[in-house]
Amino acid sequence: MRGFDFLSPASLSAALRAIDGQGKNYKILAGGTNLIPNLRDGAIHPGLVVDLGGIKTLKYIREKDGRMKIGALTTISDLMGSSLIKKRAGLLWDAIQTFAGPLVRNRATVGGNLVDASPAADTAVPLLALNARVKLRSIKGQRTVALNNFFTAYQKTMIRPGEILSEVVFPIPPRRIKHGYFKLGRRNAMAISVVSVAMLLDIKKKICADAAIALGSVAPTPLRIEKAEAVLRGKKVDSGLAKQCGEMAAKNASPINDIRASADYRRTMCAVLVHRMICQSLGIEHSPWHPVKEGF
Repeated sequence: MRGFDFLSPASLSAALRAIDGQGKNYKILAGGTNLIPNLRDGAIHPGLVVDLGGIKTLKYIREKDGRMKIGALTTISDLMGSSLIKKRAGLLWDAIQTFAGPLVRNRATVGGNLVDASPAADTAVPLLALNARVKLRSIKGQRTVALNNFFTAYQKTMIRPGEILSEVVFPIPPRRIKHGYFKLGRRNAMAISVVSVAMLLDIKKKICADAAIALGSVAPTPLRIEKAEAVLRGKKVDSGLAKQCGEMAAKNASPINDIRASADYRRTMCAVLVHRMICQSLGIEHSPWHPVKEGF
């Protein structure tokens, strides 16, 4: 590991001043669950590391004006222990139950998980379905970016040099909204997802008024499947329509072969899991599903 300068500012403004004009020659340390291993392995060589851990104003969970606001330094354990998240954002709460193990959850932050921009990022998939936006701060001001536009390529985001992700915001779903989440992995604990699915369904008088479906680990970035959502809107949802939606999701995925699964297996599981989650969330009868575990 090469040497680097290290700063631990006590405020966000001080952190922003420290990285202003640094170009790309710095890294932001939040929980450090990915950054520290990368530094140790020599995968990255920053000239400066700025630790945000002392900035208490970036750690919070608040409900305001019908929106949930989560500070970037909020840990996964904070989310799991939040009655507000469990009650008002059940999709996100369900999803984080499968996030790594206790040691990682105590360190990993919401902001860090999103900025890392892994296709398998566990918070990204439910937050995409929740229509989340992220606030990016710099010494020059602030801008807000829809999470659906935030991920630009594999481990790439819209963050510019000099910016720090400070907050995640999303509208609180109405209580009538149905939701579903499933993460398929090679084992139950500490698993990186093979495929993950998150969805929200707004059913009014047995008709799907709106839908949001997000997938992880099936493309270079976590993504919303808008063409699959369109299959459901304005229609009465039954098992057949749910199957069509799953097939559309699979067509719009672009998975790869890796050590966890083949691209063909992932694409098949996209169709199966989307179909299953729709039926389960709406109480629709469907044929039993037993996953064919490819090399599991």
